[in-house]
Amino acid sequence: MAISEHSCAELQHIIQQRALQPLFQPILSLADAKIIGYEALIRGPSDSPLHSPLQLFKTAVACRALEPLEMLCRELSIEAFSRSGVSGKLFLNVNPLLLLTADHPSGLTKKMLEQAGLDPARVVIEISEQYQVEDATLLVKAVRHYRQLGFQIAIDDLGSGFSGLKLWSELEPDIVKIDRYFISDVHRDPTKKAFVQNIIRLAKATGALIVAEGIETQEELMLCRELGADLAQGYLLGRPQADFKVPSPRYWLSHEANPSNVQDRIEQLLIETPTVSMATMAVDVFELFRHNANLQSLAVLNANKPVGLICRAELQALFSQPFGRALNEKKTIAQIMNNKAVVVEVGSTLDEVSKIVAEDEHNAASWYFIICRNGDYLGLGSVRQLLKKISEHKLQHARYANPLTFLPGNVPIYREVDRLLLNGADFAVAYLDLNHFKPFNDNYGYSKGDAVLQLVAEIIQQQAIGTEHFIGHIGGDDFVLITSTELVESLCNRILAQFAVKIPAYYAYEDAEKGGITALNRTGETCFYPLLSLAIGIAMPDPQQCQSHHDVAAISTAAKCEAKKLGGNALFVSRRRGPDINLALPLARPSVA
Repeated sequence: MAISEHSCAELQHIIQQRALQPLFQPILSLADAKIIGYEALIRGPSDSPLHSPLQLFKTAVACRALEPLEMLCRELSIEAFSRSGVSGKLFLNVNPLLLLTADHPSGLTKKMLEQAGLDPARVVIEISEQYQVEDATLLVKAVRHYRQLGFQIAIDDLGSGFSGLKLWSELEPDIVKIDRYFISDVHRDPTKKAFVQNIIRLAKATGALIVAEGIETQEELMLCRELGADLAQGYLLGRPQADFKVPSPRYWLSHEANPSNVQDRIEQLLIETPTVSMATMAVDVFELFRHNANLQSLAVLNANKPVGLICRAELQALFSQPFGRALNEKKTIAQIMNNKAVVVEVGSTLDEVSKIVAEDEHNAASWYFIICRNGDYLGLGSVRQLLKKISEHKLQHARYANPLTFLPGNVPIYREVDRLLLNGADFAVAYLDLNHFKPFNDNYGYSKGDAVLQLVAEIIQQQAIGTEHFIGHIGGDDFVLITSTELVESLCNRILAQFAVKIPAYYAYEDAEKGGITALNRTGETCFYPLLSLAIGIAMPDPQQCQSHHDVAAISTAAKCEAKKLGGNALFVSRRRGPDINLALPLARPSVA
């Protein structure tokens, strides 16, 4: 689509007024979850058709204003980064086509850094692979110049263009950022996984660091970490922010007031869009929609507080009526907006928002809602994307849940333990196992055995209500409860007491009266087996000693084995906090049940 003279004039006005907003997105180390730097991004004025960086730079190329725009972006980003006083590196995007122009100002970026008091060693120049470069020799020369000045070099969007590996070979970058296309749903796509795996191997061989871009889900994050990526960036880890108030380095792994993690919150659906003030004329909003085909809805603000929503389809329908434009173009958008839009906080869960949207009677035709933080506008959310995410979560839960108890199975358990370890959390793992379950199952049948397993799941869930916890069903008669170290013993003792009270009802009257059943053991001999009981082993892993869920499994399994030796409904609390620590006798506390 051709760029109009109006768009070029708008761009010149933006450059002259320096009306650009630098934003900064954190880049984290996957080894220790620390922020190692920030990528500088740019946005145009929120009420301008050039708010989107894509439209902004597309217009700059068409209007032959790429150089002044990019130099202004660098200047504003460097100034804001310096003022913030944050540590780490600043990642600056540089269009390679600009480096190849004969009149490109040499040394200007370094002068900007000197004025801001920043060392070039703290700056990474990102060269995007999206732009096809005809003369690679000139590009290599320009990059060497930056390197000699002390900058590090990164290839951005690897895999999005045509010459990625060739560019890698010629530029010898310090950092390679894999395009988000290959990261999106990488855990579900074998081809993407193979691509990412091979790129990481190549990086290891050449000494480059790998950044996995566009991380939006826990599954993507964990797989990239397992494949060996060094760094990660994406909405799951932190959104672009103007004030550097990004989540703490471990926020994306931690529980907040409720046990829902980041991938359960509405934050992941946040869409950055332009906004308009209450005083904006309706005709100006109409033009804003007309110039931005991808814009479907806009929030109306009063001092950064949302007061309503205006939808493209509704405004177009209003203007298309007989005399509609004449009647409405001189009205302010506040006079015709939807002032009953759904507004939710960014910490809300997907389920919470879905209930609000479903119960909202005023917006039957609206497909968007407003997302805020402490009442201040952040962005919009799509109802369609909300429904899609909820469906994905249900499918994911069904895929890994135990079919009998519907509790999370091994994969979610392992992920939860790894998450807590990486977060450095203080937590306890209680491993629950039934004593003499096989003889009971053989004697009473599988349906009665399944009923007992469902009883155990029900008791654990009932006793854990009101606490931060994770309950999993490992398989068979083995369960796991992950909770705080302060609560774990009292929780387990209540579970044991409840189980002891309820289990006799699952036996025939005469068996319950004599306290057990007579059945054949594994060698064919007749044995008496007492009523079913629970053995619970508690381990309190040290994140400094346990490297993964394998280590935690080892110490919790050992604790469970000790509990079974005690016989009956028993609780064993281990002093071992890591797989390689050999202490004196662990602390064992038989249950009162």
